[in-house]
Amino acid sequence: MKLYNMNHSPYATRVRMLIRKKGLAVEILDPPAPTGTPEFIEQFPLGKIPVLELDDGSQLPDSWVIMEYLDALSGTQLIPAEPLARAHMQLLARYADTYLGPLALFPMFQRVVQPGGTENAEEVLEALDKELARLDRLLNMLPDFADRAVHAGDMVLATNMEYVLMLAPMFGRAEPLAEYPAAERWQHWVSGDEDVQACTAEMKQAVAAFFG
Repeated sequence: MKLYNMNHSPYATRVRMLIRKKGLAVEILDPPAPTGTPEFIEQFPLGKIPVLELDDGSQLPDSWVIMEYLDALSGTQLIPAEPLARAHMQLLARYADTYLGPLALFPMFQRVVQPGGTENAEEVLEALDKELARLDRLLNMLPDFADRAVHAGDMVLATNMEYVLMLAPMFGRAEPLAEYPAAERWQHWVSGDEDVQACTAEMKQAVAAFFG
C-alpha cells in the first residue's frame, strides 16, 4: 500500500501516526503532481491529501476513512470495538474536526497567511478560547484518559491541537492552554506518546518550512 502524504497536513499526519503505531507496511510518498493542478485532480478526484492507494491500485481518500480501514486490518485496535469506548473516541475526533478545526484553527491560519493578519485579531482569540473551553468541558465529561492507551481520536485531536500551539503565539498567546487545565493535561499526556511525538515533529518541521 502507498499513502500519498504531505507532512504539513494535519489530516495526513494523523494517518501517519496510526500507521506508525500499528507498524503497518505502507509506503509514504509525496503526491505525484502539485495539489490543485488538473493533473492532481485527474489522479485524485476528491482533490485532497491524504490518499491511500491499495495493492490493487484502487484508492481510499479522506483521513478518517483511511484510519478506519487501516485499523481494521491487523494489530492493536486504535478504534475501540466496545460501543461506549468507541463513542467516547469519536467524540474527541468529532470535536477536533467539527469545532476546533473550522471554528478556531482555520480562522487563525487564514489570518496568519495574510499580510498584517495577526494584528487586531481579538475575535480570533475569542473563538479559540471558546473552543478550548468546550474541550475542557468535554474532557472532564469523559473517562480519564490517563487510564487508557492513546487511540485514534487522540491522534485526530493531537494534529489540530499542534497547529493551535504553533499559531496561537503569532497572535500573542504564548501558552494557549494555560487557562484550560484538562486540555493542558491531555496535551502533556498525548505528546508523551512516541508515535504522536515523532509525527507531530515531522509536521512542525514542514510547517516551519512552509512559513519560511
